[in-house]
Amino acid sequence: MAEVNAGPAASSYPRPLYAWYVVCLLTIIYIVGYIDRYILSLLIEPIKETLYLNDFQIGLLIGPAFVVFYVTLGVPIGWLADRKSRRIIVTVGITLWSLMTAACGITKSFITLFAARIGVGIGEATIAPCSASLIGDTFPVGTRPRAMAFWISAAPLGAGSTYLIGGQVVEMINAAPPLVLPLLGELYSWQTAFLVVAMPGLFLAALFYITVPEPIRRDGFGSTKFTDGNLAENPSVRDTARYFGSRWKAYLAVCFGAWGTTLVGAASFWTPALFLRTWGWDVGTSGLAIGVVLIVNGILVTNLSGWLAARWTLAGIAHGPYRCVFAGGVIVLPFLTIFPLMPTPELGVLMFFFGFIGMSMTTAVTTTAVIAITPSRLRGQATALLFLVINLFGALVGPPMVGLITDIIGDPNALKYGWSITCGVTSLIMCFGLWWGLKHYRAEAGRQAG
Repeated sequence: MAEVNAGPAASSYPRPLYAWYVVCLLTIIYIVGYIDRYILSLLIEPIKETLYLNDFQIGLLIGPAFVVFYVTLGVPIGWLADRKSRRIIVTVGITLWSLMTAACGITKSFITLFAARIGVGIGEATIAPCSASLIGDTFPVGTRPRAMAFWISAAPLGAGSTYLIGGQVVEMINAAPPLVLPLLGELYSWQTAFLVVAMPGLFLAALFYITVPEPIRRDGFGSTKFTDGNLAENPSVRDTARYFGSRWKAYLAVCFGAWGTTLVGAASFWTPALFLRTWGWDVGTSGLAIGVVLIVNGILVTNLSGWLAARWTLAGIAHGPYRCVFAGGVIVLPFLTIFPLMPTPELGVLMFFFGFIGMSMTTAVTTTAVIAITPSRLRGQATALLFLVINLFGALVGPPMVGLITDIIGDPNALKYGWSITCGVTSLIMCFGLWWGLKHYRAEAGRQAG
């Protein structure tokens, strides 16, 4: 069992109180980003009715419209994050996605809504690589997995808040008199919802820029010994490609777990519509149930997984984060596949809860697992590449696939079969990939820690 090198002295890092302020602010920003991304899932039925769309088109708005530029711009943004001010990049990103979310609220066609969703994806592409890089330079190795898990908990917390709070807000907006704006005229309730959720982001952009200065960059993650020698201060594209290429099996191993949970998580955009079509629950009722499931998992399971990964790492188990990724993938497989096939909504919620325990375990530590084998100067690009792979083959595919299968069957109430088939096949591939990749990741993590 390899002993994990602690790397730079913990005393050289920022004070813990400030460090946790930074990660808390990044987590809130990530939550708001998820709300702006997920609010569309609560508005599927009124948008379909207003714009005369089918399920496949809705799937395109949920997945490809957001994901295409979110993933393709992630790598160049990661390159910038490894060289330029992450503080400025994050500020610009928050401002852009907030304005584009507001733009979703004034669209009047599929094309303009699709374009606005692209803008949301471009803005949110700045957050993951910059946040992973900032946290890596703010926390020492002993507490970094917990800090990363806390930040990652923003994903289920953001999605859960959208369903829990957003569902009630949507019901209130539906019951309120229509909003009338100069030049735009009377807005539909779903348009008003987009305008409301866009507001907090602009405040957070200003707060982040004012209170978070650019931190000192630190070399290495835990050990400073990398098997191909020290990287240059600003490694070239060739150096970067050589580093990742020589370790592709270890990185691909993590990608299998992250890809599977991302695809299934993206498919969960359909959950409110599934509850409505399968069991007759309205947006407010299903949003409350889904929100509680996601928030409980986000608070408890995600942070417990980060704590467990940190304990394993400090105990000398260098591949500790990968253990959590693997365990989570195994749990996801049965529960989220059978969830939509339950005879009652209560049983459906129970299966959904257990399935998201696995989702939370995996997502909590995938980024930690990647940067655990990546030096400081490549963390932004490594995180961006991770998100490129998992979103290109996950979030891009999941929502349209569910919608397409439903349209092929020819019955809107067959949405449950579209979900079950998509999640079942994805989970099987994910578990096989994680099993294949275990030995490769363990070997690379052991080399870096040794």
